[in-house]
Amino acid sequence: MKAGLSTNYSAILKLALPVSAGTFTQFLVVLTDNLFLSQVSDAALNGAGNAGILYITLAMVGQGLSSCGQILIARRMGEGRSERALVLLRTGLVGMLGIGLVLVATVQAGLYFGFSEVFRDGMTGQVFTEFMSIRKWGFLPGFVMLMIYAYYMGTARSKVLMISMITVGLVNIIGDALLINGVWSLGARGAAWASLLAESVGASVLLIAVIRNNRRAFWERTFLNKEEVMNWVNLALPLVLQLTLTLGTWSMFFFLVEQVGVLELKVSHVARNYFMLAFTVAQGVNQTTRTFVSTLLGEARGSELPHTLKRLFTVNLIGIVLLSHGLFIYPEWLAAPFFNDAEGLEAAGKTLPVIFLAMLIYSGSSVMLSAIQGSGHTRTALAIEVSAILVYSVCAFSFTLWWPQPVWRIWWVEFSYFSTMGAGCAWFLLRRDWRSKQI
Repeated sequence: MKAGLSTNYSAILKLALPVSAGTFTQFLVVLTDNLFLSQVSDAALNGAGNAGILYITLAMVGQGLSSCGQILIARRMGEGRSERALVLLRTGLVGMLGIGLVLVATVQAGLYFGFSEVFRDGMTGQVFTEFMSIRKWGFLPGFVMLMIYAYYMGTARSKVLMISMITVGLVNIIGDALLINGVWSLGARGAAWASLLAESVGASVLLIAVIRNNRRAFWERTFLNKEEVMNWVNLALPLVLQLTLTLGTWSMFFFLVEQVGVLELKVSHVARNYFMLAFTVAQGVNQTTRTFVSTLLGEARGSELPHTLKRLFTVNLIGIVLLSHGLFIYPEWLAAPFFNDAEGLEAAGKTLPVIFLAMLIYSGSSVMLSAIQGSGHTRTALAIEVSAILVYSVCAFSFTLWWPQPVWRIWWVEFSYFSTMGAGCAWFLLRRDWRSKQI
C-alpha cells in the first residue's frame, strides 16, 4: 500500500469511534434534558424541544463552514501542505465568532417580533421563548468548538474530540440535575443554562488543547489570502444551505406535528431522542468519510475509494444495528420513562420501530452523501438534498395537515427522504469523473 492514510477497518474505527463515543455523550445529554423536562410538564418538553431543533437548524451555518474547513484541511494534509491546517483554523475561528454574533442578533430579533406565536398551545410558545432567550448565546462557544473539531478531524486526530464531548456531556447532565427541577428548579430555563455552560466548558477544553499542541504556530499572524477565503466560501455555501434546509425542514416537521396534537408532538420528541441514538454512529462514520475521501484524493489515491466506501458503509450499518436494535425489539420499554399513560406509551411503541427501519436506509445514503461532500462536489450534494426535501415536505404536509395520520404513520415520511437521497447519491457516484475535482 502507498504511504499515507491507511484505509483498513482498524484505521476507520480509530478515527470514527472517538467521534461516535463523543456524539453518544451528546445523545445522553439530550435524553437527560428530555427526561427532566418531561417531569416538569408536557409544555416544558415540547417548547424546549422545538426551541432546541430551531437552535440546531441555525447552527447548521457553522456546521457547514466547519465541515468544509475539515474537507480543505484534509485535502491539504493529503497534498503534504500541513502548514496550511493551522492557518485554516485561525481564519475559521475569527469568521465563526463573527457569524455567531449575527445569529445571536437574528434570534433576538425573532423573539422580539413574537415568533413564538406560531404555536397553537400558548404554554408551549412561552417555554419556547424562555428557552431561546438563553440558548442563543450558545452559538459563540458552540462555533468555536465546531471549528476546532474540523481541525482535529481534518488532521485525522479525533481522540481529543471524545474527551471534549464527554466533558460537555457530564457538565450538561450535572447542570440539568441542579437547574431544571433540582436545587434551583428553573424548568426549561435551567436546561438552557446547563447547555450554555456545557458548551462554554467544551470550547475552553478544545482551545487549551489546540494551543498547547501548537504553542508558537497558533499565534502566528498568517491568515488566508483573499483567494483561499473565497475558495472556502464557495465550497461552503452549498453545504451551509444544504444543512440549513435539511434541519429547517425537520424543524418544520415538528411544527406540523404540533398542529396535529400535543400527544403527537411529545411522542415525536421522544422518537427524536432515539433517532439521535442511531445518529451517533452515523455522525462518526460520516465525518470519517469526509476526511478519508478528501485525504485520499489529495494523495492521488482515488482508485481506492470504492473499497474504502464499502468498508465505511459496513461499519455504519453494523454500528447502527448494534446501538439501536432495541427500537425494533423492545420499543415500549425504551419509551416507558417518558409516559405515564397507556395511549402515549402505545403510540411511542409503534413509532420507534419506524425510526430503526429508516436508519437502516440512512446508513448507506449518508456515507454516499458524505463522500460527495468530501470530494468537493458540495453543489451536487445540495441538489440531491433539495430533491429529497421536496419529496419529504409533500409527504409531511400530507400526513399532518391535509390527511392527518396517527403519529407512527407520520414518521414513515423519513423513508421518503432517505430513499430519495440514497438514489440521487448512487446515481452520481456511478459517474467516473467525480473523483477529479480540485479544491
